[in-house]
Amino acid sequence: MKTNRIVCRNLSALIIIFFGLFMCQACSKDTPNLNTIRVQVETNSDEPVRIYGLKGGGETGIVIKKNYEETFELGNDDYLHDGFSIETRCKDGNTLITIKVWVNGKLKSNVSGNKYITTGYILCQQR
Repeated sequence: MKTNRIVCRNLSALIIIFFGLFMCQACSKDTPNLNTIRVQVETNSDEPVRIYGLKGGGETGIVIKKNYEETFELGNDDYLHDGFSIETRCKDGNTLITIKVWVNGKLKSNVSGNKYITTGYILCQQR
């Protein structure tokens, strides 16, 4: 009776392991899935605005005045592959900031506000 339980557990564990390996094989990184991201930030003043969450922006972000636009690609090797968030900060509370984000040509976020603005989490779709 005990041996039947042990055999069933071991068999179940092997089936789960093989299924997991099969799924990992299907998700191999052989074919790159690139997402084209376009970010546009506009302000209504010359006050400096710091942008966080851009590829290559690092922890300190990028400081802009007036307008900023960048297009980049996110692929399987990027830590932001599944999605990302863009944030902007400005010390001047009267500066209006607008963030627009396109993913693969589709507008995914269009937000405006003062001082601190975030797009929220934007999912990247697979092509």
